[in-house]
Amino acid sequence: MQIGQRTVHNWRELTNEEIEYLLGKHSHGRLGLCVNGEPYVVPVAFKYSDGAIYFHSAKRGKKLESIRKNNRVCFEIDEWEKAWASVICYGRVTLRDDVEAKRKGLELLAGQALPEDRIESAPVYIGIIDIDELTGRCSTDYTFQ
Repeated sequence: MQIGQRTVHNWRELTNEEIEYLLGKHSHGRLGLCVNGEPYVVPVAFKYSDGAIYFHSAKRGKKLESIRKNNRVCFEIDEWEKAWASVICYGRVTLRDDVEAKRKGLELLAGQALPEDRIESAPVYIGIIDIDELTGRCSTDYTFQ
């Protein structure tokens, strides 16, 4: 907003602790991809753990093909209630379908241990976003609870 010659912001930058809190609190976000100059944004269920973002993907489809062509991604979460907050992550996705990655990813997403046969037979890739950069903002009236 402009007032006279001064710009007044009604937002502030989030601290790293606040960003990690929000990433840990949320379970759904938006994955931004770009292939051949065309943007593509897809909602995903995710879990933030050990400084990385975990999600699953079917073994075919536009999301998978996009990642295979260009694994640079942007990931976003936000809250819009009485006040707002948002986090944007930039990084690269690795797609894995080995049992160890499936176990960790699926159990993170499910919030519980899963039977071994279910993990081994799951027809999914686990996407792991290794984060290069995190940014976040919130309205000045946003409160962390």
